[in-house]
Amino acid sequence: MIGTVRIETYRIVLALVIIYVIFNLKEVLDRANITDLLLFILVTIAFFSFLYNHSLQKAIQSTGIYLLETLGAFYLARLYIITPQRFFRVNIAFITIITLLLGFTIYESLSQHRILHEWAEKITGNKSLDYRLYTDYYIRNGIMRATSLFAHPILFGTLAAMFTPFALMLMWRFRRPLYIVNVIGLAISMLMTLSSAPLLSLIFQAITAVLVKFWNSARRLWVGIFFGGLASAMLIELLSNRGFFGILISYLTFNPNTGYFRMLQWENSMDDIIEHPVLGIAHNDWTRPYWMDWMSDSIDSFWLLVTLQYGVFAFLVLFTACIYAVFHVLNHIDQHSDEIRWMVTSWILSMMSLVLIGFTVHYFDKLQPMFFFMLGACGWEVYYRVTQTYIIDNDSSNNIS
Repeated sequence: MIGTVRIETYRIVLALVIIYVIFNLKEVLDRANITDLLLFILVTIAFFSFLYNHSLQKAIQSTGIYLLETLGAFYLARLYIITPQRFFRVNIAFITIITLLLGFTIYESLSQHRILHEWAEKITGNKSLDYRLYTDYYIRNGIMRATSLFAHPILFGTLAAMFTPFALMLMWRFRRPLYIVNVIGLAISMLMTLSSAPLLSLIFQAITAVLVKFWNSARRLWVGIFFGGLASAMLIELLSNRGFFGILISYLTFNPNTGYFRMLQWENSMDDIIEHPVLGIAHNDWTRPYWMDWMSDSIDSFWLLVTLQYGVFAFLVLFTACIYAVFHVLNHIDQHSDEIRWMVTSWILSMMSLVLIGFTVHYFDKLQPMFFFMLGACGWEVYYRVTQTYIIDNDSSNNIS
């Protein structure tokens, strides 16, 4: 700890990335696009939100942390993953780690013993998990919801789902026993979390796969479906007493109580968003009725929390950055060779599912930097379209298999 700031290894790495960006600003600007610009705007909005709601010291400290976990993670991916080979290796590394930890994951669930966190506590002397994760609330039908190395089952399940498109497409393309084992490992890991987040991710990934497959041949149809769905959502919002997001969230969870709590979060936090639309409430507590004093201050939605803390403009800026990044790549998907296209497609599926389930899942702890890392993980694709005549890394001649 330095003051009130928790110093962890990943934050030190991200701080080094920011320092590298500062000293190599010309290289960064040469590769920048609208996504980069919007992320800088997002961090600027966050600074003024903290400044307006708290103090200059709080603004500098909290924005510094936010800078590391957004731009730091984004540029770690953008500046390191500059070839399809590196994209391949990074995905394989994460998938392999999850698969190797499968034995611990199964043991944790069936024995109701969070062994990895127990070892971590003995080594570091710090409690790494919320005490509630050891209670019966996280045990269903005799199975404890697995966390593996993460702070919550939802985070672990979401991470496993994030790399599932790559693992599935790799298995389908090469059909090697090891790749089949990896897919099985990811599937069991997601199952052991007993969370709806991985299932929702897989559903959104399947829908996005259809979108990618027929995007160029039926673009007008997809645009029509999008605006038709948007109109339907607005109609439900006007006619229903629970609203569109209230209905959506209540049905997108395995546990009805969880769905009810998330619906209450949306309903009550909207008062604060309406009252503070420009700069949000930063780290101030959100308003709840006096009879809800039993309810914690957590918000179980990434997008809702961004809007609540930093304002509506922050949500629009970040959401636009994500959608632009996905569709900018999608619009050029046919400009890649078969060797590259499947990896680009896997990124689109992963990123799009992260964007969509962010309405029902909060990317707290180390999953927030992973979100921005994934956002920057496909910047290399622009240099590997068939219309390009140059390659930016010598190891591009290596075969991927």
